[in-house]
Amino acid sequence: MQSPALAVVSLDRSGGGVAVVADLLWRVFQDHFGDRARLLSLLEGTATTPTLPDKLRFGARLAQAQLVSGVDWILFSHLALAKAHDRVPRRLRCGYGVFLHGIEAWNELSPRELRLLREANLRLSNSEYTARRVMDAHPEIGVVHPCPLALPPRIPATVGRSPVSLGPHAVLVVGRMASGERYKGHDQLIDCWPAVVASVPDAQLVFVGGGDDRERLEGRAAAGQVPSRIVFTGFVAESALDRLFEECAIFALPSRGEGFGLVYLEAMAHGRPCVGSVHDAAGDVIEDGVTGRLVDQADIQGLSTTLAALLVDEPLRRRMGEAGRARLRARFSFDRFRARVLHLLGATVPSPAMSVSA
Repeated sequence: MQSPALAVVSLDRSGGGVAVVADLLWRVFQDHFGDRARLLSLLEGTATTPTLPDKLRFGARLAQAQLVSGVDWILFSHLALAKAHDRVPRRLRCGYGVFLHGIEAWNELSPRELRLLREANLRLSNSEYTARRVMDAHPEIGVVHPCPLALPPRIPATVGRSPVSLGPHAVLVVGRMASGERYKGHDQLIDCWPAVVASVPDAQLVFVGGGDDRERLEGRAAAGQVPSRIVFTGFVAESALDRLFEECAIFALPSRGEGFGLVYLEAMAHGRPCVGSVHDAAGDVIEDGVTGRLVDQADIQGLSTTLAALLVDEPLRRRMGEAGRARLRARFSFDRFRARVLHLLGATVPSPAMSVSA
């Protein structure tokens, strides 16, 4: 029986936003195609870095899926995975699509990557911003269709204990601290914090996440004027993160490179106003002045003024938080995501594969 396949790096949430998107897509495939859907995963379990044997096994599974198992179309949930398609003889390859996330697609691409995108019969992206930026950078690849994300459906769980005590004026920041990703706004938040504390003396800046840049950031915070008002928690479990979202006053990630920003949706689900930047896809998620604020990352004074103004205005924070919840339900529900994906697949996937499972 012919069937569609989804190729993913991993479905484990430790894989970050890319893994969450893979999980969303797999839920859509399972819901629509049932037992005919096939999952091809590069990594198994909680592994985060592929080894050469992992890559070889993935390539073998990819070839077998097309040559033996009747897979007639594949959606690659990341551009890097599509490179393995090249190793299948061209006359034996099935059609395919690629899901694009941001930097990996709008930065400079190799001739091979450009060809893979150009030859795909469907290119999806996580936001209108990403779609525009990729097409502006690489107009030769063709149309990129925006497919804004959602939060995966979750079974309600007991909220865990917070790893740190939060006061009433805590600003939460959640994101990887990687030396290769210094665009997320961690440095700018540290730089603006003395001015925030001058206006709101009990203000806390709480960084959640790990990475090879954490030590440098902790050093900058410790050497600053208000080291006691900046906290680094490291990695926290999902249940504890829920508690932090519940207890914080504001969520902030004034980044320059978000292709979407799933973490904004997490904050909105908890009724918290979001502060993002004018430089990336935050504007696709945050409605400036309604569900939060969009700032110029380079304007440290403007950033501090925005945060302080929100911290001292609880009624405004409450209104923005409720507006964020409403926007999440209206525009970023799983049902909306599922409908968008299936609409776009319907125009490109071979009809035998697109038929609904009996």
